[in-house]
This record gives sequence, C-alpha cells and structure tokens, in this order.
Amino acid sequence: MQTQINNFQKEIFFSVDSEKELIQAFRLRDQKKLVLPDNLKFPLNVRSYFTWKEPSGVYVYLVFKMPNWDMPRGVAFKRTPPTGESVGGLCNWCHAYGSSEEIGFLSVVMDPNISNSYILCRDLSCIEKIEDAAMLAGKDPEKPIAELYHRMSKLFERLSGHKPD
Repeated sequence: MQTQINNFQKEIFFSVDSEKELIQAFRLRDQKKLVLPDNLKFPLNVRSYFTWKEPSGVYVYLVFKMPNWDMPRGVAFKRTPPTGESVGGLCNWCHAYGSSEEIGFLSVVMDPNISNSYILCRDLSCIEKIEDAAMLAGKDPEKPIAELYHRMSKLFERLSGHKPD
C-alpha cells in the first residue's frame, strides 16, 4: 500500500490481486452472501475504498484497508429499503445530508446474536460527497477524509472484536 498526495489531499491506495484475495477479505459469514460484480478486472487498484451493490440491491459491500493492516477487509451491509414518505437524514460517516433514498439504515451482523445498524449513504459514496462539499466550499478535504477513514476502521475493529463464525 502506498500513501500519496494527490491534488489537495492525502489518499490511501491499495491493490487486490485476485478474485480469491477479494473473497478472503470478507468474513466467512459475509462470503456466503457475496455477489461479485461481473466486470471486475484484477489486479483491482483501489483509491480509498471499493464498494458495490449486488443486483437485487439488498446488500452493499465495502472493501477497505488502513495503512497498518496487512490485507484489505470487507463487510456486507444489508440495506433497509426506504418506506413511506421521503425524509431527510445525515450520514454518520461523511455527514452528508440527503433524502431517505440517499441516506438510510445499513446493518451488519456482528455475530450470531448481535447486529449493528448505521445511518449511512446507501451507496457508500462518502468520499465523493466529502470531496464535492470541500470543492464547493473551497476547503481542503484532508481532515474530513481522515475522519472518514477513522470511522470506517472503527467498524472493522468492532467486527474483529466479535467471535468468528
């Protein structure tokens, strides 16, 4: 992994060399519900983090790697569909505001008895929203991006604190 200054921000880049490595980034529990995109080409060079949703839209996947981790880690979020009238929400990770079509509950099974829900951007496009907001405000996005990375890493720390499948 390398850290690089690009334009006005410090970014994290990493690579996933094979489909097998991508699958192994996920816990066994999440591997069982993993649906990979059809058009992936390896090695997969990733800027900050990699996300996709499976065709039915029930799950959205996140692959992320901090500089001090030996390999990327992945998680499957179950998306709660918006119901009723559209209301606004605030993403806990990037603090973007949006309708219930854009911001919603994403849940993660921590272990057989515990699930955690987070109010997040439903497509996990947090980095793009931070960069767009910073550009519009004429500000440096480095601090909000570092805070985003910190919040994401905390999720993976909580996941690793629970007993394995």
